Amino acid sequence: MRFLSPSYLHLLWLALIPLVLWLFRRQAKRVPVSTLLFFKSLAREHQESAWLRRIKKWLSLLLTLLVLFFAIFALARPSGNISADSVSAVVMVVDCSASMSAKDLQGQTRLDVAKQRVKERIRALPDQAVVSLIAFDSRSRVLLSRSRNHRECLRLLEELTPLPIEGKPEAVMIVAQRLADLESHSRIWLATDAPAPTGTAIDWIPVALPAPVNVGITGFQIRHSPLARDRYEAFVKVSAAASNPGKTTATLEISIAGRIAQLREMDLAAGESTAVILPLEGVRGQQLEVRVKAAGDCFGWDDALAAPLPKTKPLSVAYFADKPDPFTALALSSLIETGRIEMRKGDPSAWPPKEKPDVYVFEHWLPKDWPADRPVIALTPQGSSGPLRTRSISSIPHDAVRSVQPDHPVLFRASSARIAVTQTTVLDLPTSIEPLWITGSEPVLAAGESNGQRLVVTAFSPSQSEQLALLPSFPLILGNALYWCAENSDALADLRTLHTGEMLHTDSLVQWHAWNGEFFSEVSDDPAHGLLALNRIGSWETGDRTGTCALISDAETNLPALATTSAHSIQRAAPIITASAFSTWPKRLIWLALALLLAESFLFHRKAVY
Repeated sequence: MRFLSPSYLHLLWLALIPLVLWLFRRQAKRVPVSTLLFFKSLAREHQESAWLRRIKKWLSLLLTLLVLFFAIFALARPSGNISADSVSAVVMVVDCSASMSAKDLQGQTRLDVAKQRVKERIRALPDQAVVSLIAFDSRSRVLLSRSRNHRECLRLLEELTPLPIEGKPEAVMIVAQRLADLESHSRIWLATDAPAPTGTAIDWIPVALPAPVNVGITGFQIRHSPLARDRYEAFVKVSAAASNPGKTTATLEISIAGRIAQLREMDLAAGESTAVILPLEGVRGQQLEVRVKAAGDCFGWDDALAAPLPKTKPLSVAYFADKPDPFTALALSSLIETGRIEMRKGDPSAWPPKEKPDVYVFEHWLPKDWPADRPVIALTPQGSSGPLRTRSISSIPHDAVRSVQPDHPVLFRASSARIAVTQTTVLDLPTSIEPLWITGSEPVLAAGESNGQRLVVTAFSPSQSEQLALLPSFPLILGNALYWCAENSDALADLRTLHTGEMLHTDSLVQWHAWNGEFFSEVSDDPAHGLLALNRIGSWETGDRTGTCALISDAETNLPALATTSAHSIQRAAPIITASAFSTWPKRLIWLALALLLAESFLFHRKAVY
């Protein structure tokens, strides 16, 4: 046997008090009286031997000491020795990610079911079991660490709510395992709708729906149309969960300033995704709402998002060219006229510029001191600098190009069919720079990142390429390249779609047009210490900034289905902690102490034990 709270054993010194009182009790005094008749009659009625009176006094002392000892032992919480197959501690891990808000036909969320099943297990634990509680989404929150206060654990468990954030169970399992390693014979309970994890010391509590139906938005981006004023283009990706029972019909509804602008209907097989590009027309700052509706959808947080039509500043572009191509200058001029860029031109002698732009554009020339702090567009570069290695060749015409990555943002809405180019440069590119167009075996258009710097490189001459300058593809590619390179610049900050769970740096009140899974509402958040965790879906606005925040998570939209075997196994699950024979000793000792207290009171008052 061992004591779970041995610190209370020091109270055993209290036994000295009744011992002292017993040893130094008051002695009888001789008092003269007028007659002894009355006392003689009492002596005959209560005549006892000396040894019986002595036993009663010892019995009174013994009962007093036992009451004290039993009370102290109850506080010290005696427990039996733990056997090899018993468990003394449990780490409870509860999933609070977005998918745990999926509802069944009774309106219960997956988190409600998880809390109910975990509570049943907690109530079945012996009192001396050590419990820990961890909740997680993309972050891990240790709510209770190594405590025997089961009531506090139940209270904290009841307060859990799901958040519209993608779950990351890998990180939380590391935290849970470290907590479990602090106690011998410990187990981990994991309540989640995700598939069963691997690990012999993890007890899986599945709460997924048997047959979920879900269609949600898993991708979104909005930007200006490169060659038009007050026109925008929105990229929306819609996905169906792989657990859907069959083909699902969904309706995509697009509203601007509260008015429906477009409706799209799509049929999605289980696990299928489709992407659409939506042309939009509106005034900067107007509210864009995107909603997807499907019959029987059980998960609402991925069904909608809101975004303001962006109020972006023009991109700052520094253009340095040795013998600039007239068609390149014409394409850049069209972007200047639509207010998309502010350009500063210069020849190689003006390098380096006094002010740093958002994007550098070099044509027929590369600087020796490579600008590694800004993205670069190199048009038909000559020579080598930084990560680029090139050599000039005589003009080689090609009747067509082969698109290697047609979905790359640089080729957005730019047709690669019937494109004829004249190659004037051979590119020797780093492995991180990927070809987008290839002629023969040589890349003529490439894009990628090198050491964290975005690069776009061309190896053809627009003026020498047949009909290229007359097609809209070249100015589109140039505009796409500028926007893609400057995607992380401050000028395009309003175009970025933030993910829920990210942090927003602001000191002012944040106003939200937020989606709660069923409808949009106006709410506000007050950041603490200049930081705000983005736990809402919708558009936000501070004093000087606007933006959008969305779930857009393939993992959360792809709701898992509960396996048939798992649905039955959870009903047969029993508490994994084995209660020892001593698990009820504190309660027994308290009852024994009360019984002895009553016995001593009875003997003292009824049998005159004093």
